[in-house]
Amino acid sequence: MSDPSVPVPPPPPIHPSPQPKDRGLGWFFAVTGSIVLLLTLGCILAVTWGDRDMEMLGIGLLCGSPTLILGGVFLWLGSRRLKR
Repeated sequence: MSDPSVPVPPPPPIHPSPQPKDRGLGWFFAVTGSIVLLLTLGCILAVTWGDRDMEMLGIGLLCGSPTLILGGVFLWLGSRRLKR
């Protein structure tokens, strides 16, 4: 048994973990990137839907590639910010 005359040391102080900053901006990038990607893919599919020879697929991808890249970059930035 322990000696009753020796005081018990107090427990160490509990510090709350710091909250990551700018989570709102990460969510903005992630949601915006997802919306841009979905809308661009929807437009490309709408243009090429009835084309059996897929002649319009190349044009759709060529015209949609800048917004596909932009949506991908936004989604990547958002996911990186949310991981922190």
